[in-house]
Amino acid sequence: MRVQDKPKAWPGKNEFQWKYFSLAVPPGLITLYFQREGIYCLLLEQKGFPLERPRAGRAASLPWPELERELQGYFRGREISGDYPLIDQGYSTWTQRVLQLTKSIPYGQTLTYKELAEKAGVPGGARAVGQALSRNRTPLLIPCHRVIGQKGKLIGFSSGLAWKERLLKLEGVVFS
Repeated sequence: MRVQDKPKAWPGKNEFQWKYFSLAVPPGLITLYFQREGIYCLLLEQKGFPLERPRAGRAASLPWPELERELQGYFRGREISGDYPLIDQGYSTWTQRVLQLTKSIPYGQTLTYKELAEKAGVPGGARAVGQALSRNRTPLLIPCHRVIGQKGKLIGFSSGLAWKERLLKLEGVVFS
């Protein structure tokens, strides 16, 4: 069932032709890479850690000004409620299904990988769900931090478990 999901290069255009927008938040920096048609990726970077990749593209304002307000509000304890266009090119059908189900997890709530696999119709597919979520290029907008291990254990978040814990606490989630 393993399908190559990650594109070898950014879709459609050289990554240096993409626009990016950065926003300082209490734990670090959020950087979104986008084109007019949608958001390709959202990076969560912690203060004091080197960037995962050098800045590519050119700095620009977001074509969705409400998104900047919502991201700032999120770090003040408010939900991101807008539905912003995401570029899903490069995702397999399975990954798209898992990401769509993840997007529907309400603010302040969690599901386990097993529960999400069951919702996806693959009861024994918790690991496959984890693999699909590891490909999520837009955390916060597709809130994969709300998917946790059995018994409330924090596992698996591409931006690091410190971010996952911080985001869940920000949403008022109590976990063990």
